[in-house]
Amino acid sequence: MKDNIIQFPIKERQRQIADEEDDILSEYEEFTDECRDTAQLVYLMIEELLLNESSHFDDIDFRDNNFPEAKDMFVIINLISSMLMRYGGVSHFLHDYFDVIHEQIMETKE
Repeated sequence: MKDNIIQFPIKERQRQIADEEDDILSEYEEFTDECRDTAQLVYLMIEELLLNESSHFDDIDFRDNNFPEAKDMFVIINLISSMLMRYGGVSHFLHDYFDVIHEQIMETKE
């Protein structure tokens, strides 16, 4: 008995799906790396500006975690990276905190 049903190329389609998933993952990783790298560049720019342009901040040290400003800068740079991810549609756990903090800031302005 002859089968009149055309067989769907399942293995070929599975390979295409895997390739598409790899491409999406690669794009995701490239974008999040760019967010992180941009935030680190902002960090270096802030550090250079404060250490080279203002005598009020000559002793500031963002690299020694024993100082509160280093901890603050760590958070700020992660916030910048997360903000860039939000812009690109990438979910990040800090986004929920952004919304809460924004509301709190807006309430204090009133």
